[in-house]
Amino acid sequence: MQEDLNKIYMWAEKNIMKFNENKFEQMTCGETNGVDIESYKTTLGTEIENKHKIKDLGVVTSKNLQFREHIDSVVLSCKIKQGNIMRNFTTRKEEPMLKLYKSHIRSKAEYCCVVWSPTYKKDISKIERIQKSFTRRIIGMEDKNYHERLKSLKLYSLERRRERYMIINTWQQLEEQKENLMEFEINERSRHRTIKSTRVKLNRKSKNWSIIYNSPALKMMRLFNAIPGELRDTTGVNVDTFKRKLDKWLSLVPDTPIIDDYKAAAESNSIIHQAAQRRNNNVNQQGDPTKGSLANHIRKR
Repeated sequence: MQEDLNKIYMWAEKNIMKFNENKFEQMTCGETNGVDIESYKTTLGTEIENKHKIKDLGVVTSKNLQFREHIDSVVLSCKIKQGNIMRNFTTRKEEPMLKLYKSHIRSKAEYCCVVWSPTYKKDISKIERIQKSFTRRIIGMEDKNYHERLKSLKLYSLERRRERYMIINTWQQLEEQKENLMEFEINERSRHRTIKSTRVKLNRKSKNWSIIYNSPALKMMRLFNAIPGELRDTTGVNVDTFKRKLDKWLSLVPDTPIIDDYKAAAESNSIIHQAAQRRNNNVNQQGDPTKGSLANHIRKR
């Protein structure tokens, strides 16, 4: 790494450029017990400071890659913005309130969410409370619970919006409408288009298992593979057409975020669990009149 830095330093000197070395930061991720951390050096030979967290392009990243500091920063910023809106605008009507929310608060809560999208329930709830709090202030929503407000206002939960965007972004990479940064590969043996599972061996006993399992690439792979085969096979169309098809299907998938005292019918509100629960319910309801439900059929076999 130091050799690469030296090459960059030489390039800058040749192009009559100068780096602001006071802003250089170093961060080491992963297991570091028993490992000597080498400090890299600036052009002057001074050691670059090793930090617990760094901020790059507005996203705060920490050594454990859980983005807790960034989530807390986003929540605080959105609370301040909501306070400003409530003080400076007297209207609480639905249309202007939603416009203010979408342009000033939701956009802030979703910036670069593919990178830091939370996995743990408490972090998901922290973000979700932003929308829960704001929608309660809208006229006519005071006596409705959060799930009812989402339906009345025709809003997705923030968790559903993040996962929806990941699915769309994955489809765009497969369709070469965007650069395939995640290096997704199609499983040719599958009946419908699916993304190959990673060859990385995940050891559940490892401290880093959760970090790897919930990395953007693996999360996007699982989400894309969870949608119906007909949607996955959509090809040769623009992104707006795919969005319409995806939204039509998502309208049938329950969006009931688990937050505070609210519960979901599935294990979580993730599209992965909600879609699987919906499929199981449909199979059990329809069943086979000659063999009974799917569960009974499996037991008989």
